[in-house]
Amino acid sequence: MNLEKPYIISVYAVLRNEKSEILLLRRSENSHSNPGKWDLPGGKLNHREPLEEAAVREVWEETGISIVPGDIAGYVTFELPDKKVIAIVYDGGYVIADVKLSYEHLEYSWISLDAILEMDTLPVYFRDFFRRFIMENKRPSEPHI
Repeated sequence: MNLEKPYIISVYAVLRNEKSEILLLRRSENSHSNPGKWDLPGGKLNHREPLEEAAVREVWEETGISIVPGDIAGYVTFELPDKKVIAIVYDGGYVIADVKLSYEHLEYSWISLDAILEMDTLPVYFRDFFRRFIMENKRPSEPHI
């Protein structure tokens, strides 16, 4: 008998506003995983659903925002009580839209990257993702002439 937890794949998207702040959603208190914690918009794939289509669907369902996913911004892995999760995070691009939350979330906020790294209400795997995201997207300073 295999007692290993099954793996599932989830998709998320990093959405930015005109100030380069990131959209985070706070999960409802009765959420199956991470109740009351902040999260990126996203969730698990439906059976045989392509990754990009799942990202578009999940962002729409949770925020009412239509996106065209860009490149993969990174990934995270984590464990829940009954499964292991491989989460692919897409660059959702810059958006100017009103957020319409689903029943899954209590509130939303546009938060700077610096503030995100200090959040103790963001799961550690997403804080680690954003640390890597900042390092990989840092542009070298322009040479002074």
